[in-house]
Amino acid sequence: MNRSNRYYTVMIIPERTSQVRRWLVPGWLVKTGAIAGVFLAAVAFIMLLDYWYVMSQISENKELRVENRKLRQQVQVFESRIGTVEDTMERIKTFSMRLKVITNLEDRDKLIESLNENLPEANANIDLQYAQQKASQKNPDEIRLSQAQATWDTRFTELGQQASLLEQQLQDQYELLADRKAFLNALPTRRPAVGYFTSGFGVRRSPYGGREKMHEGLDIANYPGTPIRATAEGTVVYAGAKAGYGQTVILDHGYGLETWYAHNRKILVRQGQRVRRGEPISQLGNSGRSTGPHLHYEVRINGTPIDPLSYILEN
Repeated sequence: MNRSNRYYTVMIIPERTSQVRRWLVPGWLVKTGAIAGVFLAAVAFIMLLDYWYVMSQISENKELRVENRKLRQQVQVFESRIGTVEDTMERIKTFSMRLKVITNLEDRDKLIESLNENLPEANANIDLQYAQQKASQKNPDEIRLSQAQATWDTRFTELGQQASLLEQQLQDQYELLADRKAFLNALPTRRPAVGYFTSGFGVRRSPYGGREKMHEGLDIANYPGTPIRATAEGTVVYAGAKAGYGQTVILDHGYGLETWYAHNRKILVRQGQRVRRGEPISQLGNSGRSTGPHLHYEVRINGTPIDPLSYILEN
């Protein structure tokens, strides 16, 4: 069509008849229709894109809801497990306090313990402020998850600090109990041999010459060969003949404690051997300066003889 054309001719020619229908359409109407068509096509395209975006968002939101539901369930399970751990920690703390009372163990550093107890509260305030600052930028599910994460961090920090403190306390109690057990094992609380007490600790008349002399041990008489047993756990530091004592065994029990077993007929242990309470170490005899078969038994603390009966618990 030339620019001078102000109309368009629309012709309709039927297939079976020869009658032709014709309409004259103004040019401005055709142009306006074309522009409107392009505009409508653009709007339709934009609406189609928007519809696709909305549908994708709906699908994504469904997935997010499902994921959030799973996360909430996991949060509940996780909080339940944390609660179980906290209950266990409380029971351990109670047990530790009972041990502390039994062992009479005092806290070594109350100031550090006080600081450790206050630190989780400070961490909780910091985490809560951080969660509040971020809350305005997140949806409700994210807010809840953020607050839960902050709470978990705080509780984990507190549990870690409590575990470290309890570990140190239990270590101290273990060391104290182990030391006390070793000390009790070192006490010569049993009789060294079966027999009769023929002479006790203290000043007596010497069987050789009749003069008064300090008797530094306990004499137990019985038949030769009667087993002599260690009165406490210790290490053999001497096993052999000793002037005046005859065949002698000396045990070192630690803590400055020693026990002497003299006038033996036969020694059953060797130097450096570790023996337990009640273990046979020799046989009763009559060696050395002795007036008859008996055991001369001494207890010494840092080299000074003391009365063995002050330790023996057996009748």
